[in-house]
Amino acid sequence: MSAVRRDEGTAGEAKATVSKYATEISDLLVSIYNSVEEIETKMLSRTHGFGVSMSDARVIEAVGKRTLHTDKTISVSEVASECRVQVPSATASVNRLVGKGFLRKERSSGDARRVNVLLTSDGERIYRLHTLFHVRMAAFMSDGMSAEEQEILLKGIRRLAEFYAAAEGE
Repeated sequence: MSAVRRDEGTAGEAKATVSKYATEISDLLVSIYNSVEEIETKMLSRTHGFGVSMSDARVIEAVGKRTLHTDKTISVSEVASECRVQVPSATASVNRLVGKGFLRKERSSGDARRVNVLLTSDGERIYRLHTLFHVRMAAFMSDGMSAEEQEILLKGIRRLAEFYAAAEGE
């Protein structure tokens, strides 16, 4: 069902409906973004005692996605690219997480100039908690939805991702 019914009401009513719809979506997205960060930070810091920020969790996620149970490696510059930050910021984050015992650095056996970043066992625990949180969030969103409704939800989220990608390119 469309947010605006073209056969009902005036153009002014249609604009008001679109505006109300857009405002509600915008408000919900902002609220969700803020809540996810706050809840996940609490979960990682307070509940499990890790004391990591969301930016730390994103670095750990980038390392875990690339390296956990694979034969792939990731360098600090690749972490920077994955996290969409400058290399000096990624270097500082990686070094901080090495100091906290969540990551470790290792020289590449194939290229001594390259330093790979790997998860420690505590880093792997954070990665798994972070991933589980996101899986639970997605499962909760789609619980009780038909396959068609799930596909519509996924289509909307993909369109949102396209919007952000286009806005980044501007």
